[in-house]
Amino acid sequence: MAATYLLRGGFSRFEITPYPVPAPAFTNWNDVLAHPRDISVTTFRTGSIHMDACLNLDPASPKQAECDHLPRDLAALVHWVHHPRFGDFLIDSGFDDSFAKHRPYGNYTEAMRFFNWVNGVTNQQEPGADLSAQLAHCDVHPKAVFFTHLHPDHTGGVPALEPQTEFVFGKNELSFLARAGVANHFSGKSKFSSIDFSLAPVMAPLGRSVDLFGDGSLWAISVPGHTDDDIAYLINGATPVLLTGDASHFAWAFEIGVAPRGWNKAGTTRAYLSLEQLRAFARAYPNIRIIYGHEAPLS
Repeated sequence: MAATYLLRGGFSRFEITPYPVPAPAFTNWNDVLAHPRDISVTTFRTGSIHMDACLNLDPASPKQAECDHLPRDLAALVHWVHHPRFGDFLIDSGFDDSFAKHRPYGNYTEAMRFFNWVNGVTNQQEPGADLSAQLAHCDVHPKAVFFTHLHPDHTGGVPALEPQTEFVFGKNELSFLARAGVANHFSGKSKFSSIDFSLAPVMAPLGRSVDLFGDGSLWAISVPGHTDDDIAYLINGATPVLLTGDASHFAWAFEIGVAPRGWNKAGTTRAYLSLEQLRAFARAYPNIRIIYGHEAPLS
């Protein structure tokens, strides 16, 4: 049954329908990874967020002292997933071209502009790096966007997408802060679906996981903490790729075991459980290629 939401800050009333979860092709990761599928992923860098990256991590961690607190450029990433049967999809949307035209805050709300200014955060984009330009260069017309979460640096490219594009996110992701942050990004869009992880099986060492196409090729993995319904994704191609999203922003935090900060203390605590599940998965399957939430891959 569809749920109706009214999102403030420029949104209109719209309906969110349940994502139609198919029966999983496999019930454990050994079987999943033993059966790679004909699916590919290409990562675009649509801009960067210039900031002290340690601000995204648990502020109470004693390991904060080891973190390099100098400002760095965190990549605003978009992942293009191509399936020969089902078509083209995106994971997150990065930045549209407003981040080159209207520096340094692009299409952010006044609240987000103020938050960025207070924290010394600026956003940068080279001409031609925006989502539209990169999709046009590859002649890609995505059917849907699967979001890791609804922070504005992950939804800033939505205005560049066609009205019929479907937008999919976790059922519990629509918190007040998410609604306030993304504001007009979804204006004029009408197709929204949510993934209900409470109905999904637990696939150790990870948590609840959804076989999005029902063929074992693309998996949504529940990793709450940084936000209420944060999602990681596994693309089970010839070389399997794990997209951590902001369950881990960059390699240093993943390797040393510092979780991202959540909305509150309880969220940060939950983020550690999600991070440890991802780390356990990486140890169990060292052939997995990992791409972190804001660290562009080398190739």
